[in-house]
Amino acid sequence: MSRYSSADSLVRSADKIATPPKVYHRVNEIVSDPNSTTSDIAHVISGDAGISLRLLRIVNSAFFGYTQKVESLDQAVMAVGTAQVRDLVLATTVAEKFEGLPPDLINMDRFWAHSLACGVTARSLAVARKEMVLEPFFLAGMMHDVGRLVMFTKMPNECREVVSRCLKNNEVMQVVEREVFGFDHSDVGGCLLNAWGLPPQLEEAVASHHLPQKAVRNPMLSSVVHIADVVVHALKLGNSGVNMIPKLSSFAWSKFGLASHVLPAVVEQTELQYHAILKAMDISAPR
Repeated sequence: MSRYSSADSLVRSADKIATPPKVYHRVNEIVSDPNSTTSDIAHVISGDAGISLRLLRIVNSAFFGYTQKVESLDQAVMAVGTAQVRDLVLATTVAEKFEGLPPDLINMDRFWAHSLACGVTARSLAVARKEMVLEPFFLAGMMHDVGRLVMFTKMPNECREVVSRCLKNNEVMQVVEREVFGFDHSDVGGCLLNAWGLPPQLEEAVASHHLPQKAVRNPMLSSVVHIADVVVHALKLGNSGVNMIPKLSSFAWSKFGLASHVLPAVVEQTELQYHAILKAMDISAPR
């Protein structure tokens, strides 16, 4: 039995984690202000040299595929849009919330590699569907397993036992988590995104990425993140702490609504963008 009564109580107990990254929080405030300008956003980002450099690298990478080099943060904001810049700021800062986790419990390079791969795959799947707004797909895909890091931070010993049991008995991680704790990492991830004030559809997609049929606000987003997770596990791009390929939900595939022949092109695009974004984020490609 968990010492925490719910996923929400676990997140609320993690004071430092339950507040959004500072730069992201400030950028989000500016984006939400109708009187703000692209220069206002660029000015806030420029206060952190590391974020500025990573952001420019991502914007100039194969992830976006611009033919002309983007030289400044102002140009970056204008090129990709304020909402996508805000999401990229979160993508480049979220790792700071989870520094110092025991390496025997989780390899952080492999975890973020898996997370980013899921983000770019979800975005590629959305492109294949000709979705008009791509930002939520990347961010939901990238954040889908973040609840696992909260659990590793607050309950390292208990989680170590769960990971060991899953590896030894070939059991499904989220099933064992729910049995042992009464909730799983997807529940925790949803609660964390709620605490950070992210849009409800992102919270829902993270919370339901193993059971997309539970989604009410945006079943398509949840379904695409689910499919992306399956694809990335099959391609062995990074590792979030489990070795099993998740079972593909028939609901998610039906909701996605495209024939399987689109997958080779999605995989090709994923692998290209995956390596580009890892390089931009200074993450070593796991072997």
